[in-house]
Amino acid sequence: MPPVPQGRIRPGTLDYILPAGGGEKRVGLTLGQIWDFLIVQPIAWLIRTFYNLTGSYGIAIMLFSLAATLALLWFNYKGKRGMLQQQRIQSSPKLQELQKKYAKDRQKLQQEQAKLYQESGVSMFGGCIWQFIPFPIIIALYGAVRRPLTYIMQLSADAIERISTVLGMEDAGGFFNELTIANQLNVPGELERVRSVLPDLAENLQSTVHFDFLGINLADIPSFTGAIFLIPVISAAASFLSVWLTQKFSGRPPAKGNSQLMMYLLGPGVSLWLGFTLPAALGVYWIAQSVLRIPQEYFLTKHFNKVLDAEEQAKAEREERRKAAEAAQKEEDRQRRAERIAEQNKKHKPKRYKLQNKPAPKEETEDE
Repeated sequence: MPPVPQGRIRPGTLDYILPAGGGEKRVGLTLGQIWDFLIVQPIAWLIRTFYNLTGSYGIAIMLFSLAATLALLWFNYKGKRGMLQQQRIQSSPKLQELQKKYAKDRQKLQQEQAKLYQESGVSMFGGCIWQFIPFPIIIALYGAVRRPLTYIMQLSADAIERISTVLGMEDAGGFFNELTIANQLNVPGELERVRSVLPDLAENLQSTVHFDFLGINLADIPSFTGAIFLIPVISAAASFLSVWLTQKFSGRPPAKGNSQLMMYLLGPGVSLWLGFTLPAALGVYWIAQSVLRIPQEYFLTKHFNKVLDAEEQAKAEREERRKAAEAAQKEEDRQRRAERIAEQNKKHKPKRYKLQNKPAPKEETEDE
């Protein structure tokens, strides 16, 4: 990567303050420049490094995919726990009872579901938020792949314009103009011709980026002609396999109805569509990501299933102990009440008096 000038961001602005001539120079930065500096350039540096080490653009993309997977492992770790917790709640008898009870009252059902999630200590969106973390990497990778002259060969905008003039490709506009120019430089004799016309760029044009990988040009956008169409197809198949195995690893029953269909087809469908829309290098990245996701999902799911099973067992044991303690306390209270009642009855027991038989009066005799 090019050296970063020592400076600072002015608080509350997008201005970058640089030291200049004993003073300071304010350089205004756009959001695009900040995005390029913080995200795109580091990704491009990794791809360039892997390409220089291996000499293969396809292997460089795969190695970058591995590096991205390792970098995102912590986020996947957090997201996997939340996702498994959600699956357990969704298949729990409590939620099914709520769905039956409030089948005709959607608002009340949502409130009770939110209450159930809160009581379980699970966020309703905790497992989904982490799934959006990889998207900035994909977007930045697209930017790096789309501009190989800028990020891989490190040519300036002026140098790229001069090269396009020599090649007669001034009108090679659009998002993929650098890919078009880079492909043209790979034509035998073209690189030597540009170096002879532009000797000041000869040092920067020692070699070009070779996009060939297994006989496929990864700079091309896949179509239904040639073997390149296999990349989007394999990408969609790998995505489907990854989703299917992830569901199998969880050990939970799959979602029912349209949600299950959406889960199985959304990812593969997007991969297939984008595979025929973007350069084939992005398809290679998605294939590598899907393949790497399978062992990751297996080990994370196995780990968290053990953790969550242990937590549920401990929670059930605590609940049993609580119920046993409550039952014992109730029995003790019952016995105490019975003892108090018996004591009170004993104190207020009425006294019993014995009736004494008086002797009958003597009858007077006639002699008296």
